[in-house]
Amino acid sequence: MTRFVSSSCRTHTLAAALAVAMGCLGTHAAAQTASCHPDGRPAGTEVIFNSSGGTYGDAIQRAFFTPFERDCGIKVTHVNSQRNYAQLRQLVRSGNLAWDIGATVADQEFPLGIRDGLFHKLPAGYWDKLAADMIPGSFNEYGAWATPYSQVLVYSKEAFPDGLKSWADYWDVARFPGPRALSNNPIMLVVALIADGVPLDKIYPLDLDRAFRKLDTIRPHIRSFYRTADQGVQGVANGEFVASSTLSGRAVVAMRTSPRVGTSWDGAVLHTSWTFILKDSPRARGAEALLYYMQRPDRQAELAKLTGYTGGNRRVLEMLDQEIINALPATPERIATSSVVDAEWWADNNARVVQRWDAWMSQR
Repeated sequence: MTRFVSSSCRTHTLAAALAVAMGCLGTHAAAQTASCHPDGRPAGTEVIFNSSGGTYGDAIQRAFFTPFERDCGIKVTHVNSQRNYAQLRQLVRSGNLAWDIGATVADQEFPLGIRDGLFHKLPAGYWDKLAADMIPGSFNEYGAWATPYSQVLVYSKEAFPDGLKSWADYWDVARFPGPRALSNNPIMLVVALIADGVPLDKIYPLDLDRAFRKLDTIRPHIRSFYRTADQGVQGVANGEFVASSTLSGRAVVAMRTSPRVGTSWDGAVLHTSWTFILKDSPRARGAEALLYYMQRPDRQAELAKLTGYTGGNRRVLEMLDQEIINALPATPERIATSSVVDAEWWADNNARVVQRWDAWMSQR
């Protein structure tokens, strides 16, 4: 929730410029000598990428790392670890870097990392050839979108054949009765404000008093404040709940496998994870080449087919069928009806909001 090749691909025609953006198609031997760095110069022989692993780790290996090695001649060592922001900060400040490039795990990490000087600054002109193809706001001098994802509303089509259209419907227990679920996460404060009629472009700064008052009204009907992303949608699929929040990828999978699950994207809460390079990385140029390659629309299309998520290159939509496009959280149509998480606001306020959220949850 942002890529390309060597100086041998120079041209002044639009068609050839797009070929550069897609990567020069040549022989395997030629590909092995290409750096894939946007400045066309050599970018080293190895880079280390850190992810949380699992099925998503398998997907980015297939979509990005294996073809990058083939096309660019730079080996990617893919390591898996779980971490929080404090551990990330300590890693950089210790100077003992175990990896070069990875992605944020919480919205506020990217602005905090920039403020704390944890990220490598990309060279001048790095994005020049790609900027026109990218979603505005999906890249900057410190990185690019990894996989945007949304909090969405899922509901039981058996309980409500005509569906729930919005978070306001979710809150309307008179018209749509039955037990519900919500994520045990302060981002539900945004959902509450949307349900209370706050326009999507007026959500921030969060009116916490108003949000908690709105949550108070639905609380008696919440059977579960769940902690793992699958619980809400699985509860709808098995009939435990009539409606829940869930992550967009889980909703898409559930709709494919269960005739009971329906989804509303109106008022989705759009998160944007970012790919970044660690400051003082000894393999920074290789990491820059990989980050750039990860913006290729053909590679992001492959990720979308594997996961239902993609990055910030708008041209990816030209390469996907409509069923997959309908599952993506960051298309222009989806963004227009979503509340985009203000990561700067959360960076400034997360600690106090979490404290208040935890106190509210403990009142049960």
